[in-house]
Amino acid sequence: MTIFPVINSRSQSNDNRIFEGTGDFDLELIVSHTFDGHTQQLVYRPNLRT
Repeated sequence: MTIFPVINSRSQSNDNRIFEGTGDFDLELIVSHTFDGHTQQLVYRPNLRT
């Protein structure tokens, strides 16, 4: 499995957006933990694209 996490201020629908009015972010993986050999916790730090 490959994961590509993205926070994007653009929307394809007219739904309310969580990050309304923000710019696009790159996400930097800062911590990863594996629990019980199967479940992973991934912690990302958002970095505003310039």
